[in-house]
Amino acid sequence: MSGSTLPNNQMVLHNHATLKVISNNGVVTTVPAHVGMVQVGKAEDPLLYADHSLDKYGMQGMSPLHTHDDSGTIHVESNTVRNYTLGEFLDIWRGLDSDKITQATVNGNPVSDFRNVILNDGEKIDLELKS
Repeated sequence: MSGSTLPNNQMVLHNHATLKVISNNGVVTTVPAHVGMVQVGKAEDPLLYADHSLDKYGMQGMSPLHTHDDSGTIHVESNTVRNYTLGEFLDIWRGLDSDKITQATVNGNPVSDFRNVILNDGEKIDLELKS
């Protein structure tokens, strides 16, 4: 799906996917708050906002793919209707080593190419990491 960018940074796409990251010994890695967000009064953390290539699609001070808290909810808030992928989110959040991902599931179903998983509303994505 593709579309054009609207003036005024008006949000036309808003959905949420949930990401859970689990090491092979069962320990859950917290997806941090403020991935893809500029925090007023704080220096930008390059692990939380490493890739700015999608900024033109986001709201002011945010990538279109970001987190507000550490619940694992990925917010997709965009001024353009288009598909966004888990790989794009992982590029923004460089705090997770993608090379360590051994298995990925979406809504309990295994997927072989986790980077191309579309962040659809309500998706539950699990990534398993090797130590």
